[in-house]
Amino acid sequence: MNNKMVVIRLIQQDLKHSQLTESLRHMGLDDGGLYSLDLMTLVAELMEVPLTKMDQFAAIYGRYLDQATKYPVTHLGEELWDNAEFLYLELSIVIDS
Repeated sequence: MNNKMVVIRLIQQDLKHSQLTESLRHMGLDDGGLYSLDLMTLVAELMEVPLTKMDQFAAIYGRYLDQATKYPVTHLGEELWDNAEFLYLELSIVIDS
């Protein structure tokens, strides 16, 4: 598996994790960030995001995490694959600009 595919899979799993934590928060079980996996940092490292673009990168990434709850929860997060690919592409544009 190449680097791009690894990053997209990590993003997909982060979106799935966001679905879980957001659902728990809506049930009154707010973890206050305690169960954050911080995969965004790992994705940023793998994509070699320049420090000067990190704020923009984080804002876009966070927007996708927030939107993850709008998609059906599935065992493997299949419904989130396209979103993970779109996020990867959008982040790539930010990095290359």
